Amino acid sequence: MSHPNSFGRAFVYAGEGIWTALASERNLRVHVTVALAIAAGGWLFALTAVEWMAVVLAFGLVMALELMNTAVEALADLASPEIHPLAKRAKDTAAGAVLVAAMAALALGLVVFVPRLPDFGHDFMVRWHQSPIAVLAVAVVLAVALGLLWGVVPRHGRTRRRPEPFR
Repeated sequence: MSHPNSFGRAFVYAGEGIWTALASERNLRVHVTVALAIAAGGWLFALTAVEWMAVVLAFGLVMALELMNTAVEALADLASPEIHPLAKRAKDTAAGAVLVAAMAALALGLVVFVPRLPDFGHDFMVRWHQSPIAVLAVAVVLAVALGLLWGVVPRHGRTRRRPEPFR
């Protein structure tokens, strides 16, 4: 029988994995920053429920695949510290999966947001008049996300040396 707290521990371990990946993987930080920017844009442009579902699913898929890519890279490095064509194939294939999902998310973003761009100024002013505090909060969130992306805000594990990838 499993330990009574094993379900809760699974969430803790998953959170540690996400945090570690955010601290060590630049591409994941890029995806999170873009997701926050898209969320801010979605709020400004008042996306429909269906559009929100599509956007959230697209970014969830991209981030999940980025986490899997990180896991595949770590396992390949562990299993084959020296250069090996199968390790390279595993790493490249996992990275390709992230790229395919990111391109699909980009296409979705273009379909959802490009038609709304001519109304951006109007939508922004409407939101500003409705809630200037919310607009400022969105700006702060984006600033923190960009700080994480560019290394201005300290990250967990920043001083740890990341294993060199082999190719």
